[in-house]
Amino acid sequence: MNELINAKTTCFINLYDLDYLKMEVLNSEYIVTLTDLQGAEILKGYGNSMEEAINDLHHNLI
Repeated sequence: MNELINAKTTCFINLYDLDYLKMEVLNSEYIVTLTDLQGAEILKGYGNSMEEAINDLHHNLI
């Protein structure tokens, strides 16, 4: 379990390199949108940070 925690603190991903996710900030709220191959919006996640928005998007998928 400690290895997982250490990996989380040292792993950096450029969120803008992720395919099919559109990120934006609107009125200090982060919005992440899952899109299809044509760019149509499928599902959105919201949060006070990019991480919260991605977690909200993931929660909405489950």
